[in-house]
Amino acid sequence: MIEQVKGKSGQAKWTFMVYMAGDNNLDGAALRDITEMAKAGSTKDVHILVQLDRIEDQKTRRFRITSGGGFKKDCIETFSETNTGDPQVLYSFVKWAVDNYPADRYALILWNHGSGWWEDTKSRSTGPAPADAASLASMGKAADPARRRPHRPLFRHAFPQAHRSICYDDTSGGDALDNRELRVVLAGVCALLGRKIDLLGMDACLMNMLEVAWQLRDSVNVIVGSEIEEPFDGWPYAEILSRLAARPRQDAAALARWIVKSYLLSYKGKDETVTQSALDLSRINNVVRKIDVLSGTLLAALETDAKPIAAAWKKSPRFYDDNYIDLLCFAKQLRRLPAPDLRAVAEALIAALKPGKGRLILSQGKIGREVRGTGGLSIYFPGDRINPAYRALDFCADCRWSAFLERYLR
Repeated sequence: MIEQVKGKSGQAKWTFMVYMAGDNNLDGAALRDITEMAKAGSTKDVHILVQLDRIEDQKTRRFRITSGGGFKKDCIETFSETNTGDPQVLYSFVKWAVDNYPADRYALILWNHGSGWWEDTKSRSTGPAPADAASLASMGKAADPARRRPHRPLFRHAFPQAHRSICYDDTSGGDALDNRELRVVLAGVCALLGRKIDLLGMDACLMNMLEVAWQLRDSVNVIVGSEIEEPFDGWPYAEILSRLAARPRQDAAALARWIVKSYLLSYKGKDETVTQSALDLSRINNVVRKIDVLSGTLLAALETDAKPIAAAWKKSPRFYDDNYIDLLCFAKQLRRLPAPDLRAVAEALIAALKPGKGRLILSQGKIGREVRGTGGLSIYFPGDRINPAYRALDFCADCRWSAFLERYLR
């Protein structure tokens, strides 16, 4: 279950941290989102903090956003170019926020392009990731950047061959935070807080997938994000933060549900296709166990005929060049197959994916014909071959899904 927090007297209720990777074609969108945040502004109970790395002037800035403030009024620190794909840069921002603006609860928003779990080994930075959270914390002070000297896209999205994971930095060789780095840096943040991060938001494309959630399960209570591409405008920060300021005592689950609702409302009637969901990671073990059983049943089914599985794949919504598939829709297609064993395990997975309080999927919603029936959580299921980097994920060691994919696609 989601951790309950005992607050300190006189301390803020929430610190809402936004790590804005604007060193790419989203630079202008970053400024507009900061303007949105200033429509709400920080209060005695809610700190709204931003670190923005811009491509426009090759500078990085930190802000505490105030009501009526914004980019020009609220800058606290300005320093030279940083690499948003460096986990130490993210860690130093969070440490600065926690040290200077402590609160009962913390939300960390990763703002940028996203590619789900995807990793292209050619795009990996030359420097190794820190070995563990302790080494990251020890490097935090030295890595603090404050101590150092385009075309408008339709979506916050890049194609698989170009990038990986999240927080791309175009002037740092296209570096980004990969799955290992995300796990390590968030573990470091947990060590800093002495507990899990209350809410991790992904204002980026394609990030709410099972593999990403499993990778971060030990560091985060609740994740909010989209299983498909996000429109260029991303989250409606004015609505999200105004509600948080008005109800600062709400917990992570309540805030997550509001983010989902406000995101969907912001695109209603705008001819956009969107999804958004909130995940309670304390409930993820049950779903992964169900997928492991399903994987074993699928492996057995391959001994006789793979065509029904292929048909279920074709009839399910797919994303990111057919690399990701909606998990609920796929399970519902499997439930229609004549094999009793497969129908039974598919039904068990469908039940586990039902949204609501006390479940993995706290809340989910969608707009658009292309995502009709989707459940708010995707899984990797490519149409032809497996990206070798997939085998390095925690999920592949803990579930037979990857074994099924290997056998099915060979």
